[in-house]
Amino acid sequence: MSKSYEDILKEVLNNAPPGIDTRQGSIYYDSVAGICLTIARLYTDIETQGRLVTIVRAVGEELTVKAAEYGVARHPAAPAKYHFSYEGKKPSVGERFYNDGSYFVLMYSDDGYYYLQAEAAGAEPLISSGTAAIPVNEIAGMTAATFGELIESGTEEEDDDSLRTRVQEKIAGPAENGNKQHYKSWCESIDGIGHARIYPLWNGPNTVKAVLIDSSGRACSSEKVKEVQNYIDPATRGYTANVDGYTYTVGDGTGDGVANLGAHFTAVSAREMSIDVSFSADLASGYTKDIAKNQVKAALEAYLEDLALNVAAAEDVIIRAARIGAIIIEQDAILDYSDLTINSGTSNIAPGDNAIPVLGEVTVS
Repeated sequence: MSKSYEDILKEVLNNAPPGIDTRQGSIYYDSVAGICLTIARLYTDIETQGRLVTIVRAVGEELTVKAAEYGVARHPAAPAKYHFSYEGKKPSVGERFYNDGSYFVLMYSDDGYYYLQAEAAGAEPLISSGTAAIPVNEIAGMTAATFGELIESGTEEEDDDSLRTRVQEKIAGPAENGNKQHYKSWCESIDGIGHARIYPLWNGPNTVKAVLIDSSGRACSSEKVKEVQNYIDPATRGYTANVDGYTYTVGDGTGDGVANLGAHFTAVSAREMSIDVSFSADLASGYTKDIAKNQVKAALEAYLEDLALNVAAAEDVIIRAARIGAIIIEQDAILDYSDLTINSGTSNIAPGDNAIPVLGEVTVS
């Protein structure tokens, strides 16, 4: 454990021989002060070396460097992407738009549609569908432009805890030879993938499915799913599988990705299951229903994101009424609540293998 200069000096002065003047400016004080400073610097150096040599204690850039030794890179921040619609003359790719102080660039997808990409990487901004996209420069002939649905959430740079966990999983895996942990590591090595659920033999021998969740605990964009598919097992031969009423793209199994020869891999996005919460509230003095709603909404969003990203097995992802109630009563604006319903019922909800919970409407009466 590191010790500060002040603590070391105090300890040395307290252990001075009886009768010695230890006041500041005394001969004894001045003699030991420099030595104590040197000892404090040694403690700092030892602490730094400890962070450099262990994954558990490394932080920041030190952890980034240490993770790279195991072939694990910190995910950088990524910009949000939104569908885009316009009326009148088509704007050119590269045109800039803004809303509420945030700026976006018009891009064109390989899948044949226009979208707006935030200029600044990060979780913000959050723009509602139908919001006006205001051109920075006048575009002759274009009469209106709007943001569409979110394509891909913006993400902050991966934090230390997440990076450390991925490194420790790789060390402890063992993530090798195309086993289940290896597929999970492959998926989560792609920027923007926050969690992957792996299902071996999901459609017979030599098949593997990954259900992908983005870094914000939401469904992944089709572009991100395609990126994972192409990295692990490209799908160029038109193989598909029809299971439970859904049609899935199946990889070629030719070993052209990182997956082993003969392993047919399928990447899919998790499907979002909307969770609507309604309750009656007794409010604390000075608070309004809108404030209470916003507090509860922020806390529930964090709870559902944690379920999506940090609960390993889909069968363990359960939205519990008791936990929802506890979250409500924890908010400063709320003294008590009653008549709690979740999706119009009072029971716990299990989204299932392919789904993740996302917050829908929060109603406070």
